[in-house]
Amino acid sequence: MSITFKKNVSSTSNIRLPSGTRLNSNGTLLLTSSGISSLDTLIGGGLPIGSLLLIYEDKNSNLSDSILRCYLSEGIYNKHDLCIAALRNDPTENLPTKEENLPLEQENEKMKIAWRYENLSTIDSSSTSTIHYDLQSTKSLPIELIEQIKIHKLTWNEYIQSKSTIPYRHYLLKTLHTLLTTTYASQQTEKRILRIGIQSLSLSLFDDKNENHFDELVSFLYHLRILLRTSLATCIITLNEKSKIFETLTDIVLELKLSNLITNDYVGFCQLIKLPRLNTIQPFIPDISDIGIKLLKHRKNILFEKYSIPPDLSEDASRDEKNKTLTCLPSKEFDF
Repeated sequence: MSITFKKNVSSTSNIRLPSGTRLNSNGTLLLTSSGISSLDTLIGGGLPIGSLLLIYEDKNSNLSDSILRCYLSEGIYNKHDLCIAALRNDPTENLPTKEENLPLEQENEKMKIAWRYENLSTIDSSSTSTIHYDLQSTKSLPIELIEQIKIHKLTWNEYIQSKSTIPYRHYLLKTLHTLLTTTYASQQTEKRILRIGIQSLSLSLFDDKNENHFDELVSFLYHLRILLRTSLATCIITLNEKSKIFETLTDIVLELKLSNLITNDYVGFCQLIKLPRLNTIQPFIPDISDIGIKLLKHRKNILFEKYSIPPDLSEDASRDEKNKTLTCLPSKEFDF
């Protein structure tokens, strides 16, 4: 009697995925890039389709706007449609162009802290030798790419021109409901991805003086998350308020802080507060939570990398001889 084993080929291998997307390693999630490869590595490979990413922005920094611009540019290059909501400057103006990095010299990569830290690598070493988005590029995006997609602008000017009688926040949610339940619904035959970017949610949509300000924010996030779950869309929201309730209503939460270290290469720091837990019982968990954000010189692209360096606990590490002996005997010398 012979026993043979036949490899189980997944049925998803024959499915044509939308442009700019891929399946995760388990084949349970459809992912798309955030436009920053090192950030994709942090959150498990990319943004899951149908997910909501919340960024706690720093009022004294424009890091969140830079991330949002890379996210939108990535969508244009992948032929994804865009939906923009902002009351400040239009994020679609002067979007960064895609460039290709040259290999970094090893001398620039060496750390100068101690010899045992020279081999400490970034989160994604390939991110420094692949494509990136030049945030200070003066080039314009190719016209042929922009003509292939749809850009839905839900700015204040568009709201005034529509002569709508409902508040702006209701106008935005109503428009998103129409888009996500029709053109970009997951049941549609033509699979098109929509990237939603909402800049400074509390400032753009709600009046701080309103007594129901907090409740309206919660209600908006709750309804938006429900709409995203059954659509082919991702959303990034920047917010300058913090709350545990906001975090329960989103899938990924990052907090950005401006660096106040003068002699430091980091322009800011990022704390991972929440990571996606979609279609899995064992979510992706990185080995770090404190991230430094670099703006690489001569390239002007964002790089997320490990900031905190663990102590060296190896046996060959140098130690002071008097610290190696543990004793309970009283000592006349006290070392503070």
